[in-house]
Parts: sequence; C-alpha cells; structure tokens
Amino acid sequence: MKATIKSIAELANTSSATVSRALSNRGYVGAETRRRIESAALELGYDFKRSQLGQDEQNAKIVLVVSSNLISQVYIDYFKGLTAYLGEKGYFCFQAFSNANPEREVECIRFADQNRFGAVVLLNVAETPKLISLLEKINCPVVLINRYLRATDTDAVCVDNYRGGYMAAKYLIDAGHSRIVYLTGNANSVVTQDRLLGFQDAMHDAGLKLDSEDILLGDLTEASGERFGECLAQNKERYTAAFASNDAMAVGLLNSLCRNHVAVPDDISVLSFDTTPIVKNAKVRLTTIGFDSYEMGRAAGELAVQKMCQKEGVSRRIVYPAEIDEGESVKRLIQ
Repeated sequence: MKATIKSIAELANTSSATVSRALSNRGYVGAETRRRIESAALELGYDFKRSQLGQDEQNAKIVLVVSSNLISQVYIDYFKGLTAYLGEKGYFCFQAFSNANPEREVECIRFADQNRFGAVVLLNVAETPKLISLLEKINCPVVLINRYLRATDTDAVCVDNYRGGYMAAKYLIDAGHSRIVYLTGNANSVVTQDRLLGFQDAMHDAGLKLDSEDILLGDLTEASGERFGECLAQNKERYTAAFASNDAMAVGLLNSLCRNHVAVPDDISVLSFDTTPIVKNAKVRLTTIGFDSYEMGRAAGELAVQKMCQKEGVSRRIVYPAEIDEGESVKRLIQ
C-alpha cells in the first residue's frame, strides 16, 4: 500500500485531517493518536524528511511583518508598497502586531526563524538588547523600514530623517520664525533623535537655540497633538511656529488650536513631517516635509527578496530624500 495521507489514516484508524495535522506538526493531536499515526506512517514507508522539506519550501515564501502597531497612514503606505512588491514576486505577507511590547516583537522574530520563514520586515520596533542579540544569531533575513539599528548592521530602507529635520527648521527660520516649539514622540527612537538633531543643528547654524522646554514629548497621535494645542492656546504669545514630527500630531494640533480660536497661520504657523493623505482634509492645508512611503515599502520588499535569494552579502541601507511640500500653514514674517 502506498504511503498517502488517506492510507495512513485508514491504518491508524483516524481521519485524514488528523493525520495531516500530526505529520505537519500543526494543531493538537493526542499522544496515543500521534503514536498510531507515526507507526502507520513508518509501516507504509512514509518519507518524513521530504514532508518537512515541503513545509519548509512553503514557509520560505512567507515574509512576516512585525510592527508595534499601525498608528498612522505612513505605516499603512509602507505595508501597501511592501505587499505589492512581494505579491508580484510570488511571496505571501503576514503581519504581526506587538502592541508596543518589545518581548512580543522578539517572540515574533524567533517564531519566523524557527519556522524557516523567508524573511522578516520590522516596522517601528524597539531597539532592545534582546532584539539585537536575537538578530545576531538567526538565519532569517531581516529588513527594517524607516529606521536602522545602532548596535548592529541590518538591511534598512530609511528616510533621511536628519536632513528632513534640518530642512524643517531652515524653512521656518527663512520665513522669519525664531520662537519655535518642537512636538515629537518617543525620545528613544532613532527616527525621533535624527530629526531632532537635524532641527537643532539648523537652529544652531542660524545662531538660534532650541531649549529643552521647547521640546514637547507626545505619542505621535492626533490626541497627543490635541493636548499640545490646548497648552499652546493658553500661552500663544510664546511661540510663532510649531513643528510636529508627524502629520497625525499636526492635525490634532490644528483642530485644538481652531477650537481655542487660535488662527493658523496668522497666530501661529504649523509645519509637519510625513505628507500623508490626512493633511489634505485638515482645516488648513499643512506644509509638510514629505517622502514616498509607498515606494519605500516596495524597496524594502525588493531588498528582502534579494536577501532571501543571496543569503549572504553586506548589509545595505537605502536612504530616501525628504522634500518640502508647501501648503498654507506657515506664515512668512519677513519678505
């Protein structure tokens, strides 16, 4: 009798579905039932090694995207570009959310490596010692989007966040602003740090200074921008301009200022970073520092496929430029 799922099921006196679960190690199978299935498979000459190879070949077509969450349109655009490219090349893309839990992020990456997935793409994950240690041990290729790791070399597709921060400050300074408040997110993020450093360097080059009390830390959400707007409305004479390090915060800021009868840009100018579709529906069309997040996602997909095919090679960092997208939210104080 030929060793098939059906013949093994008949000999082991169980269902074909149970045999399939047992032989692929997917799903629960009782110990006694598993013993009967394995005995029947051996008696019929079933090739266990070949079965596992087939599973490995299937898993090698899977790319796991690990993300802390999906808090903004820019992450959605990364994912769209990534899945579009991978789909064209015959790969499947699954997504795992960690809810900003670094332990969960490490677990997801370890799972992908243990199950011989083709690659892992990381979006907005925390750079922790456990993550770095794991990435230095695993065989699964890893690509990061819009961040790089300081402690180890990893393939990455990034925005030039330093240059973007510099451009933002220079744009406001050239418009005559010197009293500027900086609204940002996680202080430990390399993206936050690079944008802030570029902004501070441009201020310094212009003979100005961004003091620590002028840097307000939030969580990159509209709600965070709303809270900042309430604060600025109570002290609207202090600043002539605000820079929000993403569009979601900027939109929340605009809404809050409007409710509190603070006019943008007449009373205070607002500049943002990202250029996502939400800025088009804002009460005032935002001036933003933009980049092509969809194409960055595609580039990450291409890089992942290259790494899956080559397995070896020097880590690459692809850097996309940031550009000014002028709206109507910044007032020129000098002509």
